[in-house]
Amino acid sequence: MPDNKSSQTAPTDCSARQRVLDACAHRQPKRVPFSWGFGPTAEMAATLRTELAKQHLDWDRLYDAAHDKAGVGPAFTGKPGTNGWGIKTKTANYGGGSYEEFTDFPLAGMTEVSQIRDYPWPSADPFDYAGTLAAIDKANPGRRRALQSGGGNPFEIYCWMTGLERSLENLVVRPDLVVAALDCITTFMATHLERSFKVIGPMVDLVFFADDLGTQNGLMISRRMYRDIIQPFHRRLTGVVKKYAPQATSMFHSDGAVFDVLPDLIDAGVDMLEAVQTDAAGMDPQRLKDAFGDRLGFHGAISVQHLLPHTDEKTVDRECRRLVEVLGKNGGYIAAPSHAIQVGTPVPNVLAMLRAVLGEEDYARVLDAARI
Repeated sequence: MPDNKSSQTAPTDCSARQRVLDACAHRQPKRVPFSWGFGPTAEMAATLRTELAKQHLDWDRLYDAAHDKAGVGPAFTGKPGTNGWGIKTKTANYGGGSYEEFTDFPLAGMTEVSQIRDYPWPSADPFDYAGTLAAIDKANPGRRRALQSGGGNPFEIYCWMTGLERSLENLVVRPDLVVAALDCITTFMATHLERSFKVIGPMVDLVFFADDLGTQNGLMISRRMYRDIIQPFHRRLTGVVKKYAPQATSMFHSDGAVFDVLPDLIDAGVDMLEAVQTDAAGMDPQRLKDAFGDRLGFHGAISVQHLLPHTDEKTVDRECRRLVEVLGKNGGYIAAPSHAIQVGTPVPNVLAMLRAVLGEEDYARVLDAARI
């Protein structure tokens, strides 16, 4: 963790940003901070907007009043509609909504490192780094909230460009291809992060990294494979944070059962685990807190897989209070949905989550702010 973080049990200031800073520093805030995380899907947001309006509440104002973080990053100034990686997608409809499905994997057929090196990798140039300061003032006036910036997801991008099955196969039979691709991807991300943080580094409180390493029942790859192939690139990216924003918390998103790889993520420079998928094997909150709570913070843990969509208000209230008590003891916890809240989730359960995490006084304040 950053060197300026010290343990403290006495509650400090209760402002939104300070709550987050206390949690990241393993100090006890007056209440745990709350984040919407990935937020509700577009379809679920539409449901919330409609249903809350019937209660004379404005969803967008409620979202804003409850959220303790603000996100920012340099605006892309390149050609609209391009992703830089050469990945093609199509829109897939699942009935209640839609998502973008990959249809083309530009690295899939490559068999030589030279082919990887010769690929037209994106440049860090077409971004408005200088304009990020103005974007911060707009997104986070008065620095009321903690400021979060993106950090990168090298293995995920590799899987997007290669296809998951071929990516996992290459880890075993052609790791040199994987290393070459990860080096090119990480070079872009490190350059982009460095150029961004030369402008906004001192203002950033959290940096979001992501690479899914777990399945529902265990790791996607072995710990040794992670340490030998992927970890050096994670360490390279967190190193940029430590150089340009040493006060910031490096937060790492991974789905699934990742308990066994957490020591290696900590060794790679990760300060906080994001998602905390408690429905996955071995991811019991008390077990996580007991094993890693002195070295690792937690962001998420409120299950969108079972708790929010498939239980009732009383169960949501009870479980959210338990998570606050367990993961929030002596700081180290930002309460949030583990992933995006899906369409079909009962609106009363979303409100029960807020009430349990925020407490009666702050929950009433949020409702007042959203009142139409």
